[in-house]
Formats: sequence, C-alpha cells, structure tokens
Amino acid sequence: MINTKDPTNQGSLGQRMRTRRQQKGWTQEQLARQAGTNQAVIQKIENGKSLRPRKINEIAEVLGVNPAWLMFGDEAENNLTQDAITVAEEWSQLSEPHRTRIQQEIHGLSQRSWELDSNRHRHTG
Repeated sequence: MINTKDPTNQGSLGQRMRTRRQQKGWTQEQLARQAGTNQAVIQKIENGKSLRPRKINEIAEVLGVNPAWLMFGDEAENNLTQDAITVAEEWSQLSEPHRTRIQQEIHGLSQRSWELDSNRHRHTG
C-alpha cells in the first residue's frame, strides 16, 4: 500500500496516479490494461484533463490505493489499521464465490460478537 503521508504523492489526482504507476514500473498502457480501460483515459487523468474518471475504483484497486485518497489526497485518508489494509489487499485478490462466502462469514462473526457483548453488558450492568 502506498504511503499517503509521502509528500511526493500529494498534489493532483493525476500526479498521485502517475507517481504510483511509476512506482509499480508500469507504462500508461499497462495500467490501462490492468484497470480495464485504454491508455488515452490514463493519459487524460494524469494530465489533469479528466477530474472525475469513471474507472477510478478499478484504477485505484490495481494501483493498491484507496479510491478516495487517489481522488482527493491526504484529506480523504481513512484511518484503517495495517491489519485492515492487509485484509483489504488480500480481499481484492479473491474471486467469486470466495468473496461472498468470506463476506457472509465475517458478517456472521460480527453479529455473534455483537450479541455476546450485548448479553454480557445486560448481565453485568
């Protein structure tokens, strides 16, 4: 995951995207292919000609960054722990039906945890 505190990654959407693409050693064409778009779209974004690209989520995913950070920089940075970031990165590597199965499992664990906490507070409070 990119260090969003790194001052070289600040500035515009295009500057952040170009920096991250270059850190990966990719050409505009390689990034475009990975994100399911074309090189002209990547070029327009990097040159500041496209400020609200439709493929921002796909581009961010293949670059390994948060879409909000890519669009807006530090001010949109979330406060995920490193564990949460690692899980998200690994999640993005999964295909269906694995994502659905794991999402359901996480939801079930979360619900059971919440119910246990509620019962514990009821009996101790």
